[in-house]
Amino acid sequence: MSSNYRKGFTLIESLIMLVILAVGMAVTIPLFVTAMSDGKKKQCRANMQAIADAEQQYKIKSATHVYTTALTNLVGDFPVVPVCPNGGTYTVTISDGTATAQSGQTVPAGKLVISCSSSGDGRFAQTIDSQ
Repeated sequence: MSSNYRKGFTLIESLIMLVILAVGMAVTIPLFVTAMSDGKKKQCRANMQAIADAEQQYKIKSATHVYTTALTNLVGDFPVVPVCPNGGTYTVTISDGTATAQSGQTVPAGKLVISCSSSGDGRFAQTIDSQ
């Protein structure tokens, strides 16, 4: 019994597999990119919340302390100052009563607003945005 049958894929079978892989990648890559961006945004917000918590600790440490706008003053309350995963920098401002939180509500005078310079990461006001 002689057979010229060879094992392997035909050209059509290979092309079909390529099309299936291409469709699968076309569906999953945008989902992956969205998930990565969402994860970075959540990490940035967690960093802003950690800065607000460290500010509270800084203020409680001594009766003479008030909030600080210099993140380097918080190093005793942080192992290291957080870094934005999107490459932005954090700034702390003390509201004069006209600042707004991420939710759009006005932040009362004397309260903190932590902002990230990276576009889309926004700002965080501990008394308003953490509710």
